[in-house]
Amino acid sequence: EPFPIQADGQRLYRVFQNLLKNTLQYAMENTRVYLKLEKEGSQAVFSLKNVSRFELPEDTQALTERFVRGDASRSTEGSGLGLSIAKSYTELCGGDFQIEVNGDLFSVTLRFPLEEEDFPEAWEPADA
Repeated sequence: EPFPIQADGQRLYRVFQNLLKNTLQYAMENTRVYLKLEKEGSQAVFSLKNVSRFELPEDTQALTERFVRGDASRSTEGSGLGLSIAKSYTELCGGDFQIEVNGDLFSVTLRFPLEEEDFPEAWEPADA
């Protein structure tokens, strides 16, 4: 069952692009990445979890500050802007952006309010 949200498509695309790029860059090799999209009450909830190959700071707020990167991750390429941009764009789209760290498990959860209008039926092309 589709559940619509109202958001800027280009910004939302960039949010997911940054999160997936971050995962490819910092997840431990040969481990699973978990993606989940579900409806919780009046919200659409997207979560991404992976095992980090670097030690993660306990202060998760620091991970979303501009130009901040974990000490061990400084040997990898990146500007330190990815999570900051993802958080800012999520909030500009009316969503909530949360990071949780549990040991080496890194988790990001995005929450967006659902649209109250019914989702239009998918367009079906006419038979040729």
